[in-house]
Amino acid sequence: MTLTLQTDRLLIREWEEDDAEAAQEIYGSADVAQWLSPAIEQVTDEATMRAILQAWIEAQPNFVVPAGRWVVVRKEDDVVIGGLLIRLLPPYEEDLEIGWQFRPSVWGNGYASEASKALMGWAFSSGDVDELFAVARPNNKRAIGTARRLGMEWVGETDKYYDLNLQVYRIRAADFKP
Repeated sequence: MTLTLQTDRLLIREWEEDDAEAAQEIYGSADVAQWLSPAIEQVTDEATMRAILQAWIEAQPNFVVPAGRWVVVRKEDDVVIGGLLIRLLPPYEEDLEIGWQFRPSVWGNGYASEASKALMGWAFSSGDVDELFAVARPNNKRAIGTARRLGMEWVGETDKYYDLNLQVYRIRAADFKP
């Protein structure tokens, strides 16, 4: 299933290999990489980013809706500004995580909340999804703020996901306000 969503300012679509240079500005940023979970090294070159995108593109058709990875493009100038994901949290049984990663140069403009809200609305309306979770490292004030702006409630702290100490936020479909 190919997904394309639009908000007033943003286009959410599938990743393409040609997005590698722009994607590296996100995942190659130390300011972004330090907060990723699972913990990964920042992407240091475009060839590595291209290989990662190829893996994401190849995996996309195998995900069960609503899981997947998408790119966020600013409509006014067609610039790739972020990435979104929905995936199963470890131990890979039932909890679905929504995640967002945006290039630091666009932080503070509400893009993460706007794009994530659109993706959440699609996820809740497209399948048998009762709730979505977001996880954030305790000092990641931006991610925690975004989770709260999305209407997510703090449900605790755990180390069961990714072997990291993480804050856990949840929103139920019944509580989602588009």
